[in-house]
Amino acid sequence: MIQQPPPNLPNDMKLIPTPDERNLAMLTHLSALGGLIFLGGLGFIGPLIIYLVQKEKSQFVTFHARDSLNQQLTLLLFNLVCGMLLIIGSFLCIGFLMIFPIIIAIITSIIFEILACIQASRGEWTKIPITIPLVS
Repeated sequence: MIQQPPPNLPNDMKLIPTPDERNLAMLTHLSALGGLIFLGGLGFIGPLIIYLVQKEKSQFVTFHARDSLNQQLTLLLFNLVCGMLLIIGSFLCIGFLMIFPIIIAIITSIIFEILACIQASRGEWTKIPITIPLVS
């Protein structure tokens, strides 16, 4: 059953997506997940391609592609910072401690992408938490 979005969303988010839009939004999150797992952290490539192709066609797909892209770029920046701290900290013999935040961030990102994929398949306009809005 398709639910209406909450009333506190902006006007462009009150549209009910079609099944094709929901499937494409779900594919956006799945491509981010696949890129994250199989391409070694390049999970932003799939959402970027879908965002560029669909940004003039579907507000729902654009919303989810932008959200997934922001999530993956936030994860990439976090991992780059932690990687630099790992290299710098290795000179002080404490660099290995930066492995734990990287692993936690990757696992958290996978969980958020799975949840966002499920919500997109339901036609929900929900955002992924703990994301820096780099693409607007």
